[in-house]
Amino acid sequence: MNFDFTTQPATFLARPNRFRIEAQLHESGRVISAHCPDPGRLLELLIPGVTVHVSPANNPARKTAWDLRFVEHPEHGQLISLDSRLPNQLFAEGLAAGFFAPFANPQKIAREMTVDLPHTHGVRSRIDYRLIDAQGRPCWIEVKSATLVEEGWAYFPDAVTVRGRRHVEELTALVKRGDRAAITFIIQRPDAAGLSPQWTADPDFARALVAADAVGVEIYAYTCCVTLQSMTLAHPVPVVLAGDA
Repeated sequence: MNFDFTTQPATFLARPNRFRIEAQLHESGRVISAHCPDPGRLLELLIPGVTVHVSPANNPARKTAWDLRFVEHPEHGQLISLDSRLPNQLFAEGLAAGFFAPFANPQKIAREMTVDLPHTHGVRSRIDYRLIDAQGRPCWIEVKSATLVEEGWAYFPDAVTVRGRRHVEELTALVKRGDRAAITFIIQRPDAAGLSPQWTADPDFARALVAADAVGVEIYAYTCCVTLQSMTLAHPVPVVLAGDA
């Protein structure tokens, strides 16, 4: 994926709320506000003084004139993407290129598909992808963005995600009715040897993921190579669910 934006380096100053940061541009010294597209805590990354990379929003109607795109790791400088919108696009590119072995040769690909499930009481759920294989069987896929890595291991989520748990429960219900379903974590950095649910941050999500795995929901994780100009899928890493179940 080649980015359609260019960035400027800045020094991170503060995060007044989870959707906005304040930073000082390196070139001009001007203090700006930028939209933060990742609502997670990011406490290990957004530390005052670290270098972030922002791009102009080019939207005069926006309250924030900039978008936060990347952060350099506070210790080793590794570039990390913080745009939680990108993994879905990257997954689409990977599907088209045949990158994902578990989802090879789909006959049809549809995005943002709605599905009626009994436990939602009439509320129509929306799933990121629905693939149809050569036998006409659907495979429902949710894509999740992960950025938290500790001691070489990725964790999701880094804050409570009721929405994420609901998605896992919906995939579980789809498998129980006879469909195929999967959740795919895109780790927006290259330095993770595997991924686990973050039991301490959101035990309800972790338990839902374990229950999903038990009924046959497939769970995958992939790392990425990130530069200021592009992000590409790197390789699959194992998912380990064990924790304080």
